[in-house]
This record gives sequence, structure tokens and C-alpha cells, in this order.
Amino acid sequence: MRKNLQQLACVIGASLIFTSCYTTRTYVGSVKPTDPISKVNHVTNNFFLWGLAPGGHTEVVDKDYVQNQDSYVVEKQQTFVNGLLSVITWGIYCPMTTNYYLPANH
Repeated sequence: MRKNLQQLACVIGASLIFTSCYTTRTYVGSVKPTDPISKVNHVTNNFFLWGLAPGGHTEVVDKDYVQNQDSYVVEKQQTFVNGLLSVITWGIYCPMTTNYYLPANH
């Protein structure tokens, strides 16, 4: 029994250590990766069952969050807190965060 608990603790510890923050950026319009940008909005996207089942705010219209600008940056990421919530709920709830940025010279 004690050996099983130790193995379970090792598996949980390894899963916490090997998790990472996932981030991807999409540049829309004439904005370039080297341009200065400023954050204008964010939304939390809710997923369930290890990301297989969408919840609220999974299909967002980018233009609603960037003040109808033509050039903007969309950053989708799993933050540490998002990952921690996924681990705590054993993957039942898996939030992601979407951040919106505009070029500093807009």
C-alpha cells in the first residue's frame, strides 16, 4: 500500500514538473513581431475533458476585442494558473487565455 502511494506521489509530482505554459501568437495585418505592442483585451476560453469539449467563449470574434482595427496580435496561452486548474481538476476543466494586442502606433 505504501509503495503504491509513493508511486502515485511520484507520478503527480512528475506531471506537475513537466507541465509548461503553452503560448502561440498570430500577427494579423501589417504588424510585425518586432513592432511594439500594447495589450488591449483578454478573454478566458473554457474547455472540458482535456480540451475535447468546448465550453463558453471558445469561438470568439477577434474584431470584437481589438476595436475593429486591421492590424493586431492574438496570443493564445495556457498560463501557469490555467495549467494548475487543469491538474487540480484532473483535466476535467482546461481553461486557456486569449490576449489581444494592438501596435503601439495605431
